[in-house]
Amino acid sequence: MKIGGWQGISLIDYPEKISSIVFFSGCNMKCGFCQNPSLVKSIEETKEDVVINAIIERKDFIDGIVLTGGEPTIQDRLIDFCKYFKDHGFSIKLDTNGYLPDMIERLISIVDYIAMDIKAVFSDYDKVCGINVDIEKIKASMEIIKNSTIDYEFRTTCVPIIITEEKIVEIAGYIPWTKRYVLQQYRNENTLDPNFLNIRPYPPEKIHRFASLANDFIHNVGVVGV
Repeated sequence: MKIGGWQGISLIDYPEKISSIVFFSGCNMKCGFCQNPSLVKSIEETKEDVVINAIIERKDFIDGIVLTGGEPTIQDRLIDFCKYFKDHGFSIKLDTNGYLPDMIERLISIVDYIAMDIKAVFSDYDKVCGINVDIEKIKASMEIIKNSTIDYEFRTTCVPIIITEEKIVEIAGYIPWTKRYVLQQYRNENTLDPNFLNIRPYPPEKIHRFASLANDFIHNVGVVGV
């Protein structure tokens, strides 16, 4: 597996848990606003056994592990990786773009929490993600998560040229049943496409306005990064 790095302790990335974070290299999308460009470009930096041993050494101090990237689900041995840590008593949170529903289906009985991105309204996915997107795969992953028994959230990064009030309303209409919907502030730093460096983030009050609109459809809406 390709691991681009890891973080020993996080208090904010796994709700109600102290976690370590594993950053996987490589991604099956090319979102211009992505803030982990080195991971998207598949730069492998850290040996797998080093990360595993370091996390096991912290077992007395952490409750869970966050798998992020890049896109974790493209890793060919991710299931065995997850099972190893589950066998050692860790809870596992998966961050994903949801583009591999077959992998989501296999992981749903192993992981404890999934955070899936909704990048944009469905009609904008090709443009936003930089690839030709089969939107039925995104919908399939959403349905798998919906029908699961684990904790989960969907989340959207509020990039000004991508997300508007009308589009937040449309996205919220896709998932009125969700347990949680999170709106993330966009940061114009270290983006995959340098053009996004020139896009100023929305003011905090605008993100809260989006949350209010989404709340008309979804009971639990959160805002982070403002």
